[in-house]
Amino acid sequence: MLAAVAFCCSCRERPGEPVFVISLEGGTGPEPERVVVDSLQTASADTLPVPDSIPEDTVSLPVAPRFESLEGSRVLAVEIRGSLYETLQQACAGQEPDVLGAHFTRCLWWHIDPWRGICAGDSIIAVYRDEGFGMENRTVALRYAPVSGSSNRPFAVYQFRRTGDNYPSYWRADGTEAVRLLDVMPVSTFEEITGVFGEPRGGHSHGGLDFKAPEGTPVRTPHGGRVIRMDWNTGYNGRCIELDIGGGYSEIHLHLQGIAPGLYAGSSAEQGSVIGWVGNTGRSYSAHLHYQINDENGYPIDPLIFSGSHTRTLPQADVDGFAQFRAACDSLIGAP
Repeated sequence: MLAAVAFCCSCRERPGEPVFVISLEGGTGPEPERVVVDSLQTASADTLPVPDSIPEDTVSLPVAPRFESLEGSRVLAVEIRGSLYETLQQACAGQEPDVLGAHFTRCLWWHIDPWRGICAGDSIIAVYRDEGFGMENRTVALRYAPVSGSSNRPFAVYQFRRTGDNYPSYWRADGTEAVRLLDVMPVSTFEEITGVFGEPRGGHSHGGLDFKAPEGTPVRTPHGGRVIRMDWNTGYNGRCIELDIGGGYSEIHLHLQGIAPGLYAGSSAEQGSVIGWVGNTGRSYSAHLHYQINDENGYPIDPLIFSGSHTRTLPQADVDGFAQFRAACDSLIGAP
């Protein structure tokens, strides 16, 4: 079993060694910027739209710092034994291994299957924080190394905010984004994708993508179409809407704060038009949009495959700042 001990970050641990608390001199990093994304201005939370009553296509959003300060962060190195959760449960008792495992998983699933693709002997080294900047995912940087002989490939990701974004994302060492974005998005800004298609959830698999975003963030129809139904099974779905997008396919939006005025079963919504706002209704534990595509038989299919997806690259203006932050993280988790 791994024990937690305090440690100054002047040296790097290896898989199987303890959790270390980082103590760094200096401030907490650059002041946060204020940016506009799709006309979404930064302001106070009391300006969020009231369901079905605000026609404006704006909402107030916070803006995170460019990158996470490493002050007070922790470094965890583990070698996989059993599942990721079982490994973390043994390595960091009292550190909420289920929560930490969920956060690590969101960094892993863009590269490997974190439920069926991780092998005994694989190693993970991560920098994470107990809390900070209002971000849910506490993972600052993570490096994965497969056991010898595995077909998996090693990778590392770093939490960094791209110029023009409200929230940080995860980026590879070469400045390409690990997170895949839909070619047509239902939200123009979000904190994190917290659920992917096919993710095991108890006795079923997740049928769509979950976008964590503040309540009141405008939700758009990526494809446009005719409204099939609204607000069914609200105890689970919350406020919700389904649109026929042609070819027998439909798009579904769940857990909405409200549905845009003028929409009803049989009405039409143009591609890109606002159909509602992100909420926390139904069986939901934090504000997010569940976005789903169903086929002609009513079965969910992967939105990333149906709509196409892409990754972004950091602009030149971010290259130097990202390189400095990556180097600081690599001094703790190892260079690529």
